[in-house]
Amino acid sequence: MHSLRVRIALVVLVSLGGCLPPVEVDLDGPRIVHSSLAGPRSVEVSVAPELIVEFSEAIDPATVHPGSVVLVAWELLEQRCTPTPVCDEGSCERGRCQVQSLSSSELGAIERGEFDASEPHAVALDYELSEGDTRLVVRARRPLAAHRRHTLSIGPAVRDRAGAPLVDEHDRALVWQRDFVTAGRGSAGPEPGLVVPGPGQLGVATNLAHVETELWPPVPVPQPGATLELEARDGGAAIELVDPVDCPGWVPGTCLRWRPARALEPDVRYRPASGSLVDRAGRRARLASASRETWFEAGAGSDLTPPAAELVAKLRGRCLALWIDAGEPVEATLVVGEAQARAAIDHSGWIGLELDLALAPDEPIAWALELRDLANNFSATQDELPAGPSFDPALPRIRITELLANPSGPEPDAEFVELLAGPEGAALDGLYLADVALAELREAWLAGDEPSGDPLPSLTLAPDELAIVVASGWSPSNPEDPAPAPGTRIVRVDASLGESGLKNAGEPLTLWAMTEQGPAALASYGNWIDTSAASHGGRSVVSGRDGCDLPSRWRAQPQGRSTPGAR
Repeated sequence: MHSLRVRIALVVLVSLGGCLPPVEVDLDGPRIVHSSLAGPRSVEVSVAPELIVEFSEAIDPATVHPGSVVLVAWELLEQRCTPTPVCDEGSCERGRCQVQSLSSSELGAIERGEFDASEPHAVALDYELSEGDTRLVVRARRPLAAHRRHTLSIGPAVRDRAGAPLVDEHDRALVWQRDFVTAGRGSAGPEPGLVVPGPGQLGVATNLAHVETELWPPVPVPQPGATLELEARDGGAAIELVDPVDCPGWVPGTCLRWRPARALEPDVRYRPASGSLVDRAGRRARLASASRETWFEAGAGSDLTPPAAELVAKLRGRCLALWIDAGEPVEATLVVGEAQARAAIDHSGWIGLELDLALAPDEPIAWALELRDLANNFSATQDELPAGPSFDPALPRIRITELLANPSGPEPDAEFVELLAGPEGAALDGLYLADVALAELREAWLAGDEPSGDPLPSLTLAPDELAIVVASGWSPSNPEDPAPAPGTRIVRVDASLGESGLKNAGEPLTLWAMTEQGPAALASYGNWIDTSAASHGGRSVVSGRDGCDLPSRWRAQPQGRSTPGAR
């Protein structure tokens, strides 16, 4: 009986076979038919891009995950590639040599859909499928590092609904890749970074009075209703930053000072994140890239104690300089008469104020210092110093504004020191340029010895005129260092600047004149920057706007060269 039933069923199936539709099996793998990354390598891509990929057919959403769709940042090498875009290894991107960070084993893991997304060079991503699962949008969860090469990889572990793997135009199941180089920081909207409290600062009082954030590119100001968030690392409620104003001493729009809307939570780490602040293109502020993230950590409670600092006041030429050791970050304001200077002091540091005064020797200079800490606690100090010989009204006003101690050209002939005359001009007769500090000059004078220095020739600089002091062998046709700007006054001394030329590492410089009270400094450089490295060859040191010889006034020439006589 059982055998009969089987035979009947087979007959029925055979008789019906001509009526059943043929079975369609999808054996073709999906292909990528379009991408927002047009070529193998795209450039100047926003740091917060939407990376779009379109497939030839619907994709199984379950196969799109961090193990199969991967974005990695290339590794930065120490070697720079400016001005010649050539690298010993890898690729030159925006002046830095970079190499692919994906290893062959990681590429194999992407093929299998098993890439470890916790790798430090991997970027955390969000994925969005649309248009019937044929369109994939890949977004980084935070801005990418600026001027960095990245690789987007999609492996054959991404499959269609029938389970067929992603293939190329030759039906090969391979990893699809596109490279791109990001544009500059802020190309997707402002990315705030901490100024105050300082990045990484610990133990910040919970009654923090203000937060300062630097921004690039500058944002339009004022934006009185704009906000930023202080994001809590522990996942707690964010703190809103409100009432933005420009930071003191900054170019408008490059730094904003905010008021926290409430107190910090104790022992919580915070970072500036997104907000309603917008740039000139209307793009909202967002959390900075991982490479530029800044944070601070709140302390156990509030701070109600006014700042108490140890102070050391001294005169450096016509500059009143105060060393402040406050033991905590403070904002300092130094006042002499109507003149004042402000500085942010990180626990300890200098503040200086250039004084345009004509005073007799030992005439008192009264000064006042105000300190305000991060919790807005306030203290004030007043004192005075006797004027030194540099305030003699007969002495010219003049500054050192640039110096080249390690030229690319021949030494010591290619070295120079740039001088800037004051608003009333400056007579150079009776002035000396020495490669020692004022203290050594005065020590020699007190011992009855002749202080060292190259005497400057008898000539007069016009108001605000620039001049460069050079050795007798200096030549404007030296092809290895930039020539001075047209019309720059050339002041020649003997065979070298100082004793046998300036040291490549730099050394103190003092422009001085003899007075009844001994050598008086008119301008100086305290050798704040080491210029001995090969990378500093041909690169000068330049000054800031005021004439105080303090570390904050000087920096290596940002153009990586020298600029004699240039405004």
